[in-house]
Amino acid sequence: MRTSFRSFLLMLALTGVLHAQFVEDAVRYSNRGYGTGARAAGMGFASIGVSDDFSASVHNPAGLAQMRRLEVVGSLGHAGLTNDATYLGASSSDDVSVTALENIGFVFPYPTVQGSLVFAFGYNRLADLSGILSAKGYNGESSIIPTLYDGDPAYDIPFNTYLTNTNGYTAVQKDVRQTVRLKEDGSIGQWSFSGAVDVEENLSFGVSLNILNGDFSSVRNFLEEDVNNVYNNAVLNLPRDSAYLRFNKFYYDSYISSEVSGTGLTVGLMYRGEEWRVGATVKTPSAVTVKETYSNEGQSVFDFAGSWQGGSAPVTSHSYKATNEYGVSTPWAFGAGVSLYVLPSLLVAADVEHTDWTQTKWTDSDALEKGNSALQAQFRAVTAFRAGAEFDVPGTVFRLRAGYARTPSPYAGDASSSDRVLYTGGLGMFLQRNVMLDAAAGYGTAETYTYQYVTSLHPGTARTDQSLTTLTLGFTLSYRF
Repeated sequence: MRTSFRSFLLMLALTGVLHAQFVEDAVRYSNRGYGTGARAAGMGFASIGVSDDFSASVHNPAGLAQMRRLEVVGSLGHAGLTNDATYLGASSSDDVSVTALENIGFVFPYPTVQGSLVFAFGYNRLADLSGILSAKGYNGESSIIPTLYDGDPAYDIPFNTYLTNTNGYTAVQKDVRQTVRLKEDGSIGQWSFSGAVDVEENLSFGVSLNILNGDFSSVRNFLEEDVNNVYNNAVLNLPRDSAYLRFNKFYYDSYISSEVSGTGLTVGLMYRGEEWRVGATVKTPSAVTVKETYSNEGQSVFDFAGSWQGGSAPVTSHSYKATNEYGVSTPWAFGAGVSLYVLPSLLVAADVEHTDWTQTKWTDSDALEKGNSALQAQFRAVTAFRAGAEFDVPGTVFRLRAGYARTPSPYAGDASSSDRVLYTGGLGMFLQRNVMLDAAAGYGTAETYTYQYVTSLHPGTARTDQSLTTLTLGFTLSYRF
C-alpha cells in the first residue's frame, strides 16, 4: 500500500488551513486486513468455508452455527516490517515492529430442539497501520521548498522562515541533499456482535454487527542541506528577503494524530456437506469517521558568511497546528470459499474475495466530496485469493498448517509486483481435552513507491521505490466447555 505524498491529492479548506487528504488516507481507513486468529493465519486466512471458531465473526459469521460448545478465546500477535528503499539512486533500510492483542471473544451456543442458534461477542484487531521509511540522496533537479508554497502566509512555512521572498520566489530549486524518515503507528479493530442460525438442514445464515475503532499517528522528518555550498552569497548587508541566497539547511517536520470510528455489517451463508463446506460473505460499506489533528513545523539555517541588513539574521522557525474531521465510505466486498476433507485427516480450503475499490468515497466534507470522481479514478476492482491446508497428525495432539494469500494493489495501473503476497505456516496443539493452542508465522512481500513531494517541473525526482517485507507471529489460546 502506498503511503502519503503520492502525486494525487485533494485539498481541504478548513478554518483557513489548506490541508491535503491523500488517496492513501482513503485506503488506510478502508483497510480490513487479512483476518484474525492463529488457525486461520496458518491456513493463509482461507476461512470463508471453514469458520468453525470465534474468528468466524470476521471471516464468515454463518460458520458460528457449527459450534456446539461454549468457547472463550484470546490471541496475541507480533508483526515486523522492513522497508528497503531506493531514493535518488541511494539505498537504505529501516524496520519497525509491534506486539498487540489480536482478538478476545466469547461464543455462546443457545440450546435448541433442532438446528443451531449461536451468538458471539468480542474484539478483533483487523489491520496494523505501522509503517517505516528512511531515505537519503542528493537531488540535482528539485527541492521541496518551492512545493510548500501556500496562498495564506500564515501557513506558508518557507515564507515565514525566509526561504522565499514576498513574491513566493526562492533560489533554492535544486542541488540539495535530502534526508527523510517517516514512522507510522496505529491499528483498526472492531467490536463484533454476531449471530448465526440454521435456516434449513445444513444451511446456516449469520450476521456480524461491527463497531469500528482505531487510531493512527505519523511523524515525518524531512531535511534539506546545501552540502556542496552552492548557496553561498557573502555580500554585505544582505536583505532578509533574500536570505535564501545563504541557504544552508531546512528542517520540515509533519505530525498527524487521528482517531477512527465507524460501523459496518458482515453477512454470511454456509452450506455443510458430509466432507465439504461452501461459504459466501458480503461486507457492506463501513461508514468511517476520522478526527485528525495535524501540525507542520519548519526551521531554516543560513550560512554565517557576510552580514545582514539591519544587523541580525532573520527569525528562522515557524509552525502551525489545526484539526480536521471527515468521513470515508468503504467499498463493498463479496467473498466465496470452500473447504474439503480430501482425506480424513487432511483439510484443504480456498477463498476468493472481490472488492471494487472504485466505490470508495469521501463523506461528511463538502470540499472533499467534490473530489470523489478524481479519488475513484485512482482505484480499480481487485480479487484476492487465499488457500490453505490443515493436517491432523494421526496418533498425536498436533495439527500442521500451511497457506498462501495474494491481494492485488487497489491502485489503477499498478503491476502485479505491487500485489501483497503472504506465505504462512502454523501448528495447533491440544494442551488438554478442551484447551487448544494455535501458533502461526507469516512471511509477506510487496513492492510500492511514494513521492516525497509533488513538483510539476520534475515529477519523477521525488520518487522513492520501496520493497516491503513483513514477518508475523500469532498465538491463539481457546477453551471450549
